[in-house]
Amino acid sequence: MAEADRDRRLLVLYGSQTGYAKDTAQRIARQGWRRHFAVQVQAMDEADRAAVLAAVCPVIFVCSTTGQGDEPDNMRRFWRFLLRKSHSHNVLAGMAYAVFGQGDSSYQKFNFCAKRLFRRLAQLGARPIVPCGLGDDQHYLGVDGALDPWLEELWSALLDRLPLPRPIIPDSVAPDPSADITPVDGSPGDEASSAMLPPDSHPAVLVASDRLTAPDHFQDVRSFRFELEAADERPLWSPGDCAVLRPANQAADVDAFLAMMGWADRADAPLRATARSGSAVSERILEVTTLRWLFTHYFDITAVPRRSFFEMLYYFSASEDEKERLREFSATEGQDELHTYCMRPRRTIMEVLDDLPHSRVPLGYVFDVFPEIAERSFSISSAAAATPSLVELTVAVVEYKTLMQRPRVGLCTRWLAHLPIGHRVAMRFARGTMRLPDDPAVPVIMVGPGTGVAPFMAFLRQRCVAGARSNYLFFGCRGRERDFLHRRQLEEWVADGSLRLFCAFSRDQEDKVYVQHRIREHGDLVWSLISEKGAAVFVSGNANRMPDDVRQAFADVVQSHAAGSSDSEAAACIQRMAKAGRYQEECWY
Repeated sequence: MAEADRDRRLLVLYGSQTGYAKDTAQRIARQGWRRHFAVQVQAMDEADRAAVLAAVCPVIFVCSTTGQGDEPDNMRRFWRFLLRKSHSHNVLAGMAYAVFGQGDSSYQKFNFCAKRLFRRLAQLGARPIVPCGLGDDQHYLGVDGALDPWLEELWSALLDRLPLPRPIIPDSVAPDPSADITPVDGSPGDEASSAMLPPDSHPAVLVASDRLTAPDHFQDVRSFRFELEAADERPLWSPGDCAVLRPANQAADVDAFLAMMGWADRADAPLRATARSGSAVSERILEVTTLRWLFTHYFDITAVPRRSFFEMLYYFSASEDEKERLREFSATEGQDELHTYCMRPRRTIMEVLDDLPHSRVPLGYVFDVFPEIAERSFSISSAAAATPSLVELTVAVVEYKTLMQRPRVGLCTRWLAHLPIGHRVAMRFARGTMRLPDDPAVPVIMVGPGTGVAPFMAFLRQRCVAGARSNYLFFGCRGRERDFLHRRQLEEWVADGSLRLFCAFSRDQEDKVYVQHRIREHGDLVWSLISEKGAAVFVSGNANRMPDDVRQAFADVVQSHAAGSSDSEAAACIQRMAKAGRYQEECWY
């Protein structure tokens, strides 16, 4: 981006949890380069705050929303900075800005983060260039359904202010690479074969990997237990918090990928990656590294590629037939075809490259084509109050079938399942979306089918240490003998009076029974706990239908027990509980 006119600066800041917002920010940067802007792309938390406050160039913000309306991890410090009460109402008077949010309208707090950011910037005196853009994964074109027209409006507004000095660089011209990769003398050292320990992470050793489901059950759910190494500085986490891990690619996949790309003979040769102007190379990458390290620990070669992957691969294809396919997948009107080819069957980057043998990425463009391995968050099942050095995770190993010949697998859960006992990992802790009441005497109703029970194991362990006995769990699974997770521990708590457990085994009888049915069956108890004892309700699990079904079950209990309550009044009651923190959800797809 360095060859653009220096007085046509553009700052693009992103907040991204899984990499999608970062991908959009990089797409904006490429489009800006074609319009002769000097573009700098950074995560919000990496940006110089003083420089942002003093920015006179347009600033484009791209952010996703995580959890229940929370900011992505690499945006949280920047957001807290914007919320400081010491800022004057016109501290950003010199800033022209735009905000694009990436969200999913099936969540209640759709694009909550982008909406709040847009309002806060205006409150501090910044001037919007265009209205806030709200991308929606539920659109038939995905986020691009809102992004494409928003970008057209954005560039039109920017070029009105800063007319083009020269014609737009055509799409047929490949953008410059964001980094230079050069061979160097010497050795990358021992660290090149294992992930570096980030500053906010803690070393932990895997001490157990126990299967919780029956050996013949189709789903492998594990209890992974890690022992924290730093005995003097053991971090405390709260029930409801998450452990965050960054996985690695399997060695066999890396070998196959390097061979396919023609890089096997130099996989272990030392090299250095140096960022060009306007870009940055991650601090996770060693000063001297190797291709093997990069494609084991940094680049995700098993991800389902995004539109930008095909846009960039187009420039490097030596086949006209393949270039035509890549052009189609890159175009807005070709997104249906891309969905059919890639998204629906969950075709991976390795499989796409195998399917397009004449399309190969030059070594200098690896940082522009391949996505970074994203961190994964898992609810913690242990409680620091009970076992301060032990972190337990309840994880379903992801494996499923699509139209592809090979089963689809989850990068992180497969990595976890293959870790040998004694393996050392870097683990950090992140605040979850659910919080127990401060008073342990407050009754707690938990609804956690399947692996949704994971955070509630931490809840129960914490409350048992505090002597709290008003604990009620609605648990659901397919069968008592197949996937009754943490059965022994739950039954021990039932036996000693610490827990009342209500199970829904959906396949153990002719008619399927789910947790929402058990809630209605025990409506008298549920209503008594909510209306008379001020119980707090927590819901955790798959976000497809369960959260809505469970919320409706609680609303039905309210309506059937509160005299004269209508459907809308019962729903409003649950909503009031949610606003008061007495009805909390943590659900995922």
